[in-house]
Amino acid sequence: MTQSTQHMTYKAIIVFAATTLLLSTSQIAAGQTPPPTAKAASTAPARTTATPKGATPTPRNTARVTASATLSPTQAVPTPVPFGVDAGDVTDKDAPLIEQSAGTINILLLGTDASTDVKNARTDSIMIASINPDIPSVSLLSFPRDLVVRIPDVGDDRINTVYQRGYRNKYPGGGPSFLALTLRKNFGIQIDHYAHIDFQGFIKAIDRLNGVEVLAECELHDTFPDKEVPKGKSDLDVLPGRVTLSGKQALWFSRSRLSTTDFDRARRQQKVMRAVLKKARDGNLLQNAIGLYADFRAHLDTDIGIGDLPALVSIAQNLDDLQIKSRVITYGIVNAYTSPSGASLLVRTEKTLPYIREALTPPADNQIQVLPVVQVYNGSKRVDMEAVAAERLNWEGFSVIKTGKTETPDQKETQIIVYTTSSKGSPVPRLAKIFNVKPKNIIAQPNPMNPAAARVVLGANYNSCPATATQGLDVVLAPTATTTARPTKTP
Repeated sequence: MTQSTQHMTYKAIIVFAATTLLLSTSQIAAGQTPPPTAKAASTAPARTTATPKGATPTPRNTARVTASATLSPTQAVPTPVPFGVDAGDVTDKDAPLIEQSAGTINILLLGTDASTDVKNARTDSIMIASINPDIPSVSLLSFPRDLVVRIPDVGDDRINTVYQRGYRNKYPGGGPSFLALTLRKNFGIQIDHYAHIDFQGFIKAIDRLNGVEVLAECELHDTFPDKEVPKGKSDLDVLPGRVTLSGKQALWFSRSRLSTTDFDRARRQQKVMRAVLKKARDGNLLQNAIGLYADFRAHLDTDIGIGDLPALVSIAQNLDDLQIKSRVITYGIVNAYTSPSGASLLVRTEKTLPYIREALTPPADNQIQVLPVVQVYNGSKRVDMEAVAAERLNWEGFSVIKTGKTETPDQKETQIIVYTTSSKGSPVPRLAKIFNVKPKNIIAQPNPMNPAAARVVLGANYNSCPATATQGLDVVLAPTATTTARPTKTP
């Protein structure tokens, strides 16, 4: 499959959280309610789930009519609707249901490898956004497209074939429901909603925001089809640092795999998603709302009702970077495998299920007390490296309270200045691993008055490009605290 035919392969629905935020705000700002949109009823029985915080349950597989965008005082979160999984579809041979706090919403975000006939397309971007409304927080988990799963009534095959099979085999609810069933049986994940945004919708979302700013970690070079230029193609050249991307460039940045891996691409997709949400949250919502509403009606395919969207707005407006968790399933969590026919595949290991459970666990509520606190300073001549390093540390579970530049950018090697007076729970070993700091460059300067445990001073040897293919191994797979398991069926 060539790049010219992939079109929207890695659109990464990267923008869905921000898109729903923008769409619902646009309806409120414009004082409009879109025409009713009904979903075809299925032969499967309708069912509901437990009602979180006074929200009105939405039956499964019934024709849905869009409701008013007004958020009632008692409506706190969108109603979970397990649209793809009936209790009878799950047996004791399947993975146990992952325990999550009551009211958690798991949204399946899909990107396909075609821009027209999506029902015959493979999902080359599969991401779950797990929303905990009480903190609030969002945990993002990306699945590699070559991961082998047990597909119901089919057998073992790549996860990116499931969506296509759901439509071809006329499974009730089509591709999204069949993929939700497969995720539930293989990994114990209950999917409540799904979303798919098409190629033009992705570009328009970014352009309506006047582009988004990302902190690129790695150098990236690729060429993409571009009908808007005479030669029919455009180059994407990205250097580490602060980069502003237009809609097309953000799409290419999210798609590129020429010089990187599927794991790195998934990380970039999440990076763009977070950038869109941040840009929307930080002030451009009302400015772009009415235009976005008109644009997106034809581009977004989702089972989420209009009445659910204002609750997502409320959650998104209260998020900060420390409340968004990012995880990508990488080598070490899965292993490479070559099939007898020569296909390159990925298979599960004993770490796969624990990693998924950890990934869907929300970040800690009281972040500043539970996260190691650090500072980051740039002692090199490379621009923006302190921002790039700080963002990575946030993703790794640190709280970066201060960034800056040294007075003279002539430091050759990265150093860690240790302020904490206790070695218990010290973040220094992890910092040393992340930044590849030699023991001689770990310098003790005890200062109990400093709120930071340490300061990282980046030198000329700092490599901003992480080993994304194995980054899952950096996650500590501690036992998950017991919470209330969400029911799969309401009696």
